[in-house]
Amino acid sequence: MTVELFLGIIAAVAVMFLVFLIPVILQIKKMVKSAEDFLGAAEKSLTPLLAELTVSIERLNRITEDVEYSVSNVKHLAKAVGDIGSLIEELNNFIKKTGLSFTLKTAGIGAGIKAAVGVLIKGIIKKGGDEDE
Repeated sequence: MTVELFLGIIAAVAVMFLVFLIPVILQIKKMVKSAEDFLGAAEKSLTPLLAELTVSIERLNRITEDVEYSVSNVKHLAKAVGDIGSLIEELNNFIKKTGLSFTLKTAGIGAGIKAAVGVLIKGIIKKGGDEDE
């Protein structure tokens, strides 16, 4: 009889367990259905947003490429301007040296002409004075 009693207790526990388990299973089923509905609605809402986000990212990538190209052009322009500045500085130095040399030559010619005119005038004055004598 103890085996029958033991089996009876096990059967009673199993029935009680099923009685409590059925509402839990039904509640879990409702919760899973709600989660599926939520995920479906979220997917419907997010699909257009993701498509728009993809388009925005593609535009941003194109803009970034354009900016990189423009920055590259500006770098080349800045380098060219720097090179032109160096050339102008070298030309300026050359003109200063040439101008200084020209000034010295002109001053030398001027001094030579002055000396020659002075000698010529002295010669004319001296020659003019010799005629009177």
